[in-house]
Amino acid sequence: MNADQVKQMIDRVGPHIDARYDYTYGPHFPEGRSDVCVVKRLAEDGSSYGYDTLYLVWEAEGKLRHQVIDDTQSNKDYLYIDSLQEEGDDIVVGYRNGGSFSGKPSSMMRRFKKKSLGLV
Repeated sequence: MNADQVKQMIDRVGPHIDARYDYTYGPHFPEGRSDVCVVKRLAEDGSSYGYDTLYLVWEAEGKLRHQVIDDTQSNKDYLYIDSLQEEGDDIVVGYRNGGSFSGKPSSMMRRFKKKSLGLV
């Protein structure tokens, strides 16, 4: 899968508030893999409301699939992708929120079993 395919899919399935301001960022691929990535989608109105959504995107059985990792719809914080790594049987996503609106910056990690995603 390539970056354009990923962005087009997330543009289609991701949240929309105002098409003039909504934006899908380029995907982050782990070293040595092109069948799994993390991508961030920004949905906003251009003035007072917006939020980020992080997606895990992968290709299995010839089809692109996606899963929401996290979003900031309730607190409007920004999300930042720190890492995407393959660790044994897992795909590990490291990310954080900035705490700019919630006042509580934090780092998070999510693990996904490669087998459950249909990845080898």
